[in-house]
Amino acid sequence: MGWIIAGAVLSAVFGWTFTVGITNEGNLLGTAIGVLLILYGIFRKKITPLLRRIFLSVLGLGALLVLISGVAIVRQSRQTPRQEEGTVVILGCGVRGTVPSLMLQTRIDAAADYLTAHPGLTAICSGGQGRGESISEGECIYRELTARGIAAERLRVEDRSSNTEENLRFSAEIIEKEGLSPRLILISSEYHLYRAVLKAQRQGREADTVPAHTPLRLLPTYFLRECLGVVKEWVFP
Repeated sequence: MGWIIAGAVLSAVFGWTFTVGITNEGNLLGTAIGVLLILYGIFRKKITPLLRRIFLSVLGLGALLVLISGVAIVRQSRQTPRQEEGTVVILGCGVRGTVPSLMLQTRIDAAADYLTAHPGLTAICSGGQGRGESISEGECIYRELTARGIAAERLRVEDRSSNTEENLRFSAEIIEKEGLSPRLILISSEYHLYRAVLKAQRQGREADTVPAHTPLRLLPTYFLRECLGVVKEWVFP
């Protein structure tokens, strides 16, 4: 019965996010594991001992990888900038037409607060235009920040990137071209910061981080997805 209850809980925690239009590796994997646990609980006595050991071993290995990568993610999310000098880079996320997605809005909110508290800093609004987006993510961030009172002359727009690595690389080109501080202050969702710093370091750049906080109800889905991304980054840098 315990396996069935655990599976039902996982299926509910991850599965409900499909109803609000979220489909990614996190809720797909989380829901799939929940369903497998339910099936395992129902048919456990009919499964051979060998298959049970294989299933539990794979499950245990997966849990260990999530634990190890999760610790790294959480530790980075709790760090604050060691110094106030640097160039802020706001990492993009989805735009629905011209409106920021919930995840992007949390990043914009964190950026507005940080830039207001540090009026001497320049920021790069980073992110290209993807499917279903009427404007680039960088342009969306720029519009939202200027609407919040951040002076336009403090902002630059990077609108070519399609992933985190390109966010950093194309933003670095703007930094070098305009002679901005080479030290990065990355603003992104808290679960995303560890991988972003890892990519920045691999590009030879120092980076501090400012977290944008994800609503608790969505955190399991995005956190599990990011754990997969971190493990992939470790194995295939």
